Amino acid sequence: MKVAISSLPQSPWWGEGIISYEDNPFMKNGVIPNQALLTKERNNLINTLKKNKIEVIEFPFPEKLEKTTYGYDYVFIRDGFISDLNGKALILNFSQKNRQPETKLIADHLEKLNYELKELPAKNNIFAEGGEFYFCPRDKILFSGINRNTIKGAEEVASFLNVNQLIIIETSSFHLDTVFTTVFDKYGNLKAVVFCDELISKKSTKNLKKLTEKFDVELISIGQEDSIGSKNKLGSLAVNSFSSPGLLISSAKYSNSFAIKKLSELQINLEECPVSQYQLSGGSVHCITNEL
Repeated sequence: MKVAISSLPQSPWWGEGIISYEDNPFMKNGVIPNQALLTKERNNLINTLKKNKIEVIEFPFPEKLEKTTYGYDYVFIRDGFISDLNGKALILNFSQKNRQPETKLIADHLEKLNYELKELPAKNNIFAEGGEFYFCPRDKILFSGINRNTIKGAEEVASFLNVNQLIIIETSSFHLDTVFTTVFDKYGNLKAVVFCDELISKKSTKNLKKLTEKFDVELISIGQEDSIGSKNKLGSLAVNSFSSPGLLISSAKYSNSFAIKKLSELQINLEECPVSQYQLSGGSVHCITNEL
């Protein structure tokens, strides 16, 4: 497997202070990340990926984005595109319009890597951001949030990936990956989903339970402290994971011992890679990686 990760900008990342987004509780106005720790955490994540025989492709941080107010979000490379893992990529459309300039720059780099590109239809009601998706290529399932995605956007992505089933997960959180992750066995089969049932709708929980009836899939419930958290107390974002066959890379250890036990029983290799400085801008391990 190949994974994209953005390089850091030449100037300090959010060196003049983070600008918050209304729907992202992690972003606090004026906070400046510790640049040395940021670099250390990034290198640790890359080394962990390589240790697990995953090839890392570094996307250069575009110089022109360093000159814009919101361009630093480019490091969350997940959001701008999704790949079918077979040489094709779909360029997505941000509902968070401050980030839309990223897509052209991502497309230019993917073309250099010889990817066949497609774009979402240019219509106002078609939005899709990568942090809202978990793709299960072997089972041909796509999970999608619908906060920064629209239903039309999710359907377009499902069509591009040629999945058999699109499962919508309703959450008030800005991206699905703040409350949810997939878990694959060593062969790439979907074996479990980890989710915060407090932060997704009852309808979505029922849909996940139906999934277990159709597939041999475990449902592993976690609390808010292992996801995005609450207004009064932010969570660890441990659930925001890079997920590949037999492997989960998370920013923190789950506080839920039942979840750890279940994942161990499924023979999942759990790797912990703190990304505290990335989290100051609202993203974690899933956000800063993207399967190619």
